[in-house]
Amino acid sequence: MTEQAGAGRPALLGRPPVVLMYHGFCAHRRDDDPENLFVEVDRFEQQLRWLLDQGWQALDLDGYVAARADRAHRPRRSFLVTIDDGFTSVLQLAVPVLERLGVPALLYVPSDLAGRTATWLPRPADEPLLGPDELRHLHTLPWLELGVHGADHRDLRGLGADALDHQVRRAHGRLGDLVGDPLRSFAYPYGAHDAAARRSVAAEGFDVAFSVFDDAGPHAVSRVDVNATDTLASFRLKTQLPGYRQWWAALDRAPVVRRTVRAALTSLGGQRGRR
Repeated sequence: MTEQAGAGRPALLGRPPVVLMYHGFCAHRRDDDPENLFVEVDRFEQQLRWLLDQGWQALDLDGYVAARADRAHRPRRSFLVTIDDGFTSVLQLAVPVLERLGVPALLYVPSDLAGRTATWLPRPADEPLLGPDELRHLHTLPWLELGVHGADHRDLRGLGADALDHQVRRAHGRLGDLVGDPLRSFAYPYGAHDAAARRSVAAEGFDVAFSVFDDAGPHAVSRVDVNATDTLASFRLKTQLPGYRQWWAALDRAPVVRRTVRAALTSLGGQRGRR
């Protein structure tokens, strides 16, 4: 807590901003999505509306960096929307929701795959990615900012210096040239990083970099994964439960338990999640 505030009452510090991680979007639940990456757009809007209705503040990158740096003046509850991979469904489905609600977002794209397909995914096969003109358009929107997601969605762990240079520095340069601005943040493909990857990202001057479940300072900040199986009830639990990301990461060592917990989260609330 801070020093005494107001009428002798201690001021409550805001909690660290919650960083949400999405991937693709769809109008109706897809049966070719075994990784549950494509969230129904109605659920996406429901989740964001719930946060806003509960008084959460939506942050852009500047707001997020400021909230991390200044614990005493950060909002009591705040969130940042991040979207990985750059599927075309972001422009078709998610962008209208973000614009309608006035919620900023960061979009992370692999520099060498603009206008191609998500070759790293066996299913859904040949899922299209946003092209250069679409990325340039999105980056001009005042509430959407592009970030770097490597060059070709390769796991950065264990790479040598030349490969890391391609995945970080040259990927940054290629996207920066595409949109006409240097980019300010990075998201690790698969959320995977090691010390060498973090050093490469930090040396490139990014303000922040995001992982998935494991934290390692400002250049590996964990996020709350939101997937196609989440009901509103499980979404609420993920965003409000202290330490969710830490205990979920620990379940990596117990995959059977993790699958059981995921199934419980999915069914939590049943029809309540649709309200």
